[in-house]
Amino acid sequence: MLVFCISDLHLCDRGARDNFIVRGEDRLLRFLDYVDEQQGTLLILGDLFDVWQCNFSASVMAYPKLLRALCCIPSRWVVGNHDGLLSQFLGTDIQLVNACLPDMSGPFEVTLGGKCYAFAHGHEMDPTCNSLNPGIGELTAIISGMLEDRKGPDSGAVEDRFIRSLEFPLNLWRAVSHQVNRDEEMLNNAETYRKEKDADTLIYGHTHTAGRIGDSIFNTGCWCRDVDTFVRIDDGVPSLHVWDGERPVAFEKEPR
Repeated sequence: MLVFCISDLHLCDRGARDNFIVRGEDRLLRFLDYVDEQQGTLLILGDLFDVWQCNFSASVMAYPKLLRALCCIPSRWVVGNHDGLLSQFLGTDIQLVNACLPDMSGPFEVTLGGKCYAFAHGHEMDPTCNSLNPGIGELTAIISGMLEDRKGPDSGAVEDRFIRSLEFPLNLWRAVSHQVNRDEEMLNNAETYRKEKDADTLIYGHTHTAGRIGDSIFNTGCWCRDVDTFVRIDDGVPSLHVWDGERPVAFEKEPR
């Protein structure tokens, strides 16, 4: 079985807050064609939409072609924190009527090539973003969206810069008080999550930074910044790649 994993598109309404559309949607449509040609299954590991920055129905209406393409191949969407307002519908008979959306899921485990894989968005391991109720993570996204409204669509990902400015004093305090920094905390929590699920390999997104630690932890990266990355699992063997717009290119880096 051939599986492709992506995450963090953060689809909005093609306006100033929409970081995915800055480089156009054709690159993802070509990637979906590639997945289809390879007869693969696509896993979208969270934050397909960004309801923290944009009206959900506006996002669905802004991307009919892309959403139809996602539904034309075997695909599964694991809800994240930015699209987690839908998570309480999982396991119920409530359906989104007339919406062309991939099959929605929570985190799950499955055996591929004789190995147990755990798939999650990653916010489950992040204490600032793992609550169902609005918290500091949602507040930073809302403020970032308001700043992007003022700066325009070419301002880049304001949220990344905003979060880094908040993390600097936090990490400074942690260093002074001999605590691990945010990156180390996330990786430690990811390893703990992997072991709790009794999985050989954990694949997640959330941090927007692609990378791997051996064959045990993979971060898919994102599709809303300057580089589009994904994880490929071929007969149980995982690998990390960049999509250059036309084809996959091998990519090696430690995750965050």
